[in-house]
Amino acid sequence: MHKRNALSLAVAMACAFSAMAQQADVGTNTVSTQSQASENDTALEIISVTATKRKTKLMETPVAISALSDTQLQQHGVNNVVDIADLVPGLDIAVSSEQAAPVITMRGIRSTNITELGDPAVGVHLDGIYSPRMQGALALMYDVERVEALRGPQGTLFGRNSTVGSINVLTAKPEIGSTFGNLNTELGRFNGRSAGGMFNLAVSDDFAVRFSGKGLKRDSYVEGYWDPNQYDTRYLPAGVLDAPVIAEGSYQGIGQTLTQRENWWIDAAGTDPEAQKVRALTPADKSDFYNNANEHSFRVSTLWEPAAGNFSNHTVFQYYKNDSAGSTDMVNCEKLRGRPAEFGGDCSNFLPSDNTYQAVVNVPGKLELDITYLRNSLNYELTDELSLVWLAGFEDMKRQSAQDIEVGLDVWDGAMFFLDGTGARSYSTELQLQSDELGDLVWIAGVNLFHEKTTTVGYYDNPMDDKAFWDQPDRSTDALAAFGQATYNLSPELHLTLGYRFSDETKEDVGGRTLRCSNADGCAPGWYNRTLLSNLPTNAFEDPSIYKSSFANDNKGSWRNHDFRLGLDYDLTQTTMIYGYVASGFKAGGIGDVFEVVNDRTGQVQRIETQFDPEQVVTYELGTKTSLLENSLNLQAVFFYTDYTDMQYASVGSVGNVERLAPVENPDGSPVLDENGQPVLDYRNMPVVAYYTQNVPGSTIKGLELEFDWKPYPSGRINGYVTWTDARVTEDWITKWDYDPEYLFGLSYEESIDPENSLLTTNLKGNQLAMVPKYTANISYTHSVDLGSYGFIHGWFNLSWKDKSYNTIWNVDRHLDDMDFAVPDEAVRYMDDRRDAYTSANASLKYEPVGQAWFAEAFISNATNEIVQQWSNTGKGFPKGSFGMPRYYGVRAGFNF
Repeated sequence: MHKRNALSLAVAMACAFSAMAQQADVGTNTVSTQSQASENDTALEIISVTATKRKTKLMETPVAISALSDTQLQQHGVNNVVDIADLVPGLDIAVSSEQAAPVITMRGIRSTNITELGDPAVGVHLDGIYSPRMQGALALMYDVERVEALRGPQGTLFGRNSTVGSINVLTAKPEIGSTFGNLNTELGRFNGRSAGGMFNLAVSDDFAVRFSGKGLKRDSYVEGYWDPNQYDTRYLPAGVLDAPVIAEGSYQGIGQTLTQRENWWIDAAGTDPEAQKVRALTPADKSDFYNNANEHSFRVSTLWEPAAGNFSNHTVFQYYKNDSAGSTDMVNCEKLRGRPAEFGGDCSNFLPSDNTYQAVVNVPGKLELDITYLRNSLNYELTDELSLVWLAGFEDMKRQSAQDIEVGLDVWDGAMFFLDGTGARSYSTELQLQSDELGDLVWIAGVNLFHEKTTTVGYYDNPMDDKAFWDQPDRSTDALAAFGQATYNLSPELHLTLGYRFSDETKEDVGGRTLRCSNADGCAPGWYNRTLLSNLPTNAFEDPSIYKSSFANDNKGSWRNHDFRLGLDYDLTQTTMIYGYVASGFKAGGIGDVFEVVNDRTGQVQRIETQFDPEQVVTYELGTKTSLLENSLNLQAVFFYTDYTDMQYASVGSVGNVERLAPVENPDGSPVLDENGQPVLDYRNMPVVAYYTQNVPGSTIKGLELEFDWKPYPSGRINGYVTWTDARVTEDWITKWDYDPEYLFGLSYEESIDPENSLLTTNLKGNQLAMVPKYTANISYTHSVDLGSYGFIHGWFNLSWKDKSYNTIWNVDRHLDDMDFAVPDEAVRYMDDRRDAYTSANASLKYEPVGQAWFAEAFISNATNEIVQQWSNTGKGFPKGSFGMPRYYGVRAGFNF
C-alpha cells in the first residue's frame, strides 16, 4: 500500500509539472533557450553536464543529477568531497577515523568497508576518470568547473562501484587565447588559514596551460589531553610524565577519567615507583592535535586544440599532501547528558568536561597522505559522424598514520599504525567510439581496463599483550569491461535508451601474511612489565622479524556481471520532459582476510576465510524536468524504487574460536594474580576477532526527490531540494548482535564476540538502513545589491534540515522487546544509534567593486553549532564516533588579474 501511494504521488507530480509547463507555453513563440536567456534578465543560465559521457543540457538529460558550480562550492566553503554532503539530495558523507576515509551514502546505499579489501557504492571520478581509494576523496577541491552528482545506478556507462550513483569532479580547463589569474585567502576560527590561486597562460593560439593550487592549515577544534596514566607511555610528549601526582595508586576513586580511577594494573605495573602514581592530565597543543588540518595541493593542466587537427587533448597533473594529526573518535556527550551514574553516567563522570569535542589519548595522531594523479582526455574526430575518445588515469597514494584507538575509555590500552610502504597504485584506460548527435540514433561504445595494487604494512598494538602485524605486499584488482549505450528517436518527442555492460573482475592476495606477537610467546615484554615497555623505542614492534608466528593470506576471487539500462523519455513541450528507466548496478565480491590460527594447546592449525559475495541493485525510476516562468524556474522531480541484493556490511566481530594461553580474569575483567603478583595463565577458548564483511540478503529503498532553482528577479535566486526516502532490510537477516553487546547484555568481552552465543542471535529484518533520514530539505537564497559606482554586495543564506535517522543498521531502539538486554530501556536511549533531526545554517556577505577586480567576504558555517555524529563506533556504553565540525566563521578575500 505504501509503495502504491508513493508511486501514485510520483505520477501525480509528473502530471502536475506537465500541466504547469503546458499552460506556461500557451501563447509563447518557439524560441531557443539560449535566446531566451539573452533576452530575459531572470532566465537561468544553461548548464551542461556529462552524465551520458557527452555534453548534454542538465534539463534535457534523463537522469537524476545535481550540478554544483564553482560559485556554490565557494559559498559553502567546500574543501573536499565530504563538504558537499548537504548540497545533493539523498547524499550523506561521514569520515571513518581509523582509515582516514570518507564513507559516502547515497539513497540509503553505502559501503562500510573502507579498507583495501572494500569498494565504495558511490564511484568518485576526477575529470571522468575513476579514483579507487576513498582517501583520495579527501584531497583539496579547488579551481573546479563544477561537481556532478548522479543518482541511481550508473552501471552501463560508469561501471564498477557505481551501484547507486557517481560523483564526478570536473576541474577547470585551461582557456586558449586568454591570460589571467586570481589569488584568494581565508582566515577563520581555530586559527584557520588558507591561500590559493590560479594562473591561466595562453602559450599559443591552440595551446594553454593552467596552474592552480591551495594550502590549508587549521588548529584542532578538539579539547585534547595527554594521559600519563595509560599503560603505554612511550609516545607522550616531554613533561607529561612529570604531571602533578593526584594519587599514589589505583582504586582510590581520585581523578576524572577511567584511566585515573580504574587502572587496576598500576600497583604492579613495573619497578619504577614514579610510574605507579596516578597523575593529572596535560592539555595538548591544538596546533598538532587530532582533527587539525595541514594540507596543500597543486595542479598543472594543459589543453591543446589545433585548429586543423580535429582533436583536443586535456592533460592534468595533480599532487596532494596531507601532513596532519588525522582524526579520532569522540564521545557523544549531548546524547549521554543526564544519564544516571548507575548506568555509567554522562561525560562528566569519565572525561575532563561535559563536551563532545574532547579526547584523552596517549598516542599522538599522525596522518601523512601523499597522492599523485595523472589524467589525460583525448577527443579525436575520425569523421563528421564518428569520434574517438581516450581516457587514461594514473593514481599513486602513499599513507602513514598513527592513532589512539580506545581514547582513554578503556584501561586496556590500544593503538593502530600504518607504516611507510602502505599505499595504492592504480592505472585505468578507456576507449570510446561516439556517434554525432545529429541523427535519430545517438550511441556510444567502449572498453575499459583497470588495475590496482595495494600494499599494507601496519600493526595493531595492545601494549599489555597481543600485537597483530599486517604484511600485505600485493593485493590487486584487475577489471575488464565492455559497454554500449544508444538513444533512438522513436519520434521527434519520444526517445528510447538501451545500455549494456559486461564486467569481469578479479581480486587476488599474493604473499600476504598476518603476524602475531604476545606475552605468551615471549615477543611482548610480558604482563605488568610496564617499566620494561616504557624503555623500548616507539618503533619496537615495527620490525616483522621479531614476531613469533604468522599465517598466509593468499586468496583469490573472480566475478562476472551483466548490467543493463532501459529507458524512455518524452518531450511534453519544448521545456518539459518526463522520463523513466530501469537499470542495474554491480559491486564485485571480495576475497576478505584469511586466518590460519594455531591452537596453543594442541598446535593444530585452523584456516578461516572471510570471502563475501557481490552486491547488485535494480532501480526503477520515474522523473520529470521542466523550465517555467520564461526559464526563470527549473524543477526536477523523481520517484525511485530499488531492489538491493546482498548488501556488503563490514564490522569487527568474531569469525571463529581457538584455544589460547591467556590470563584467567576476575568478573571485572582484571587478571587473577598468583602469590607472586603475576597473572594466572590457562588455556582458554578465545574468539578470533576480525574486520570482516557479510552480506545482507535483501533490502528495498524508495523515495521522492524534488530540486528547484528559481530566479524570481534579476538580483535574487532561490534553490534547494526536499526529499522523502524509505530504506529498510526486507528479507530475513539472521546474524549476531554486534552493537555494544558487552554493555547491553552485561557480558564479558569473550562472551560478547562469541559467534556461537545464542543470546546474541537476532533477525534485523525491518530495520532502517544507516544514515537515511526519512525527510530532508535544503534551501539557499542569494540577493545582490547594486551600489552603482560603489560596486555590489552579495548576501547568501543557506538552511539545511535532516530528519532523525540511525547511525548504524542495528536500530537498537527497535529491538527493546525482542532482545534480552540486561540494561533497562531507560539506559538504552542514552547510547543507542539514533541520530536526532538537526538544522544547520550557513551565510556569507560579500563585497565586490565595479569591475569585480577583487572581493572581500565574511562567512559563517554551521551557525546553529549542531553536533552531528557521522560515524558510530560505540562500545561499553559510550556512544562514540566521528563528528562534523562545530561552528566555523571567518573572512575571505581575493583579487583577479
